[in-house]
Amino acid sequence: MALTLEKPSIHLYKALMQVDKDFEAAGEEPYCGVHSQAGFWLWLWTVREQAKTEAIELGSNPNEIYFLVDEEGRVCACGQFRPVSTQDVLTWAGHIGYSVPPSLRGRGYAQTILRLLLRMAYERGLTRVLLTCDETNAPSRHVIEKAGGDYCGNYRERGYNKRQYWFYKQRRGGGLEET
Repeated sequence: MALTLEKPSIHLYKALMQVDKDFEAAGEEPYCGVHSQAGFWLWLWTVREQAKTEAIELGSNPNEIYFLVDEEGRVCACGQFRPVSTQDVLTWAGHIGYSVPPSLRGRGYAQTILRLLLRMAYERGLTRVLLTCDETNAPSRHVIEKAGGDYCGNYRERGYNKRQYWFYKQRRGGGLEET
C-alpha cells in the first residue's frame, strides 16, 4: 500500500472530518476540532501560520502538521514536526508528535509516520530528536521504543508526566529502519 506524507490542504477536508469523527466516536479529542468548511479554512490558516518561526514571538513552538495518506485519500495518521529546539520542545512537547485515528490503530501507521518525520528532521539538520509521550500511554511508548528511542528520563513539571526519548542520526539507524 502506497503511503505519502502530505501537508494540510483543502483537498483533505473530507478525510480530516472523518478523522475527527473517528476520534470523537472513541471519546477522544478530535484532531482538527472543526465542524464546517469555514472552520476548516480558519484551521488551515492557523496551522500554516503556526509553522512559521515567527510563532516563537507569540510564545508558541513552530509546529508543522503532516498527514500520512493512503492511495484512496484516507488519512491514516497525523503528525507534527517541531523544528526549533525551544524550551517546551526540549521538555514536554518533543520535536515530533503523532496520532492515529482509533479505528486504524495497530496497523503500523504510527511507526511509518514516525520514521518519515525522523527522516525529515535529520534532512533538516537535526542530529538528535526528542520524542515524548505521557507516562500512561503504553502504545506510544512501545512505538517509540520499537523505533529505537533511547529513554532518558521523565519530565514532571507544570502538570506534565512525560517520558522522554532521544533519537540520534548516527546511532542504530536513527529510527529509520523499516519495522
